[in-house]
Amino acid sequence: MKKNFLLTASLLAALSMAACNDNDKKAINFGSLPSAAQSFVKTHFGDKQISVVYHDSGIGDNEYEVLFADGAKVEFTAKGEWDEVADRDSDGVPTAIIPQAIASYVNSSHPNTYIVDINKERRTYEVELNNSIEIVFDKNGNFQRYDD
Repeated sequence: MKKNFLLTASLLAALSMAACNDNDKKAINFGSLPSAAQSFVKTHFGDKQISVVYHDSGIGDNEYEVLFADGAKVEFTAKGEWDEVADRDSDGVPTAIIPQAIASYVNSSHPNTYIVDINKERRTYEVELNNSIEIVFDKNGNFQRYDD
C-alpha cells in the first residue's frame, strides 16, 4: 500500500511538472523576437510564411522557436542567436549559415546531398543530411564522427 501511494505521488508530481513546462511555451508575435532573431529570419527565410512563433520561458530556458508553413523551423537563444535550423525542402538549410568547414566536408565527402538540420551545441555542431546521415563536427567545423 505504501509503495502504491509513493508510486502514485511520484507519477502525479511528474505529470504536474510536465504540464507546467508545456504552459511555459507561449505563442508570441514575430515583433516580440529579439532583434537578432528577427533579422536572421528576414535574411534567410524572408520568402517563407511564418505559421507561429513561440517563446519558451521554462525552468532554465528562455528560448524562441519560429515555425514556417512548409515545416521548416528555427530555434533561437534568449539573445536571438540561432541554435537549430531545420529545413527539409529541396534546398535544405540556407548555405549562408553553415560554417565553411562543415559545408566543404559535406560537399567533398557526401556529394549530391545537402544539410536539412543543423544544431549548434556548446562544443559541437550536429548536422543531418537529406539522406539521413548524421555527422558531428567540433566548434571549428572539423569532422568528429558519424552519429547513430
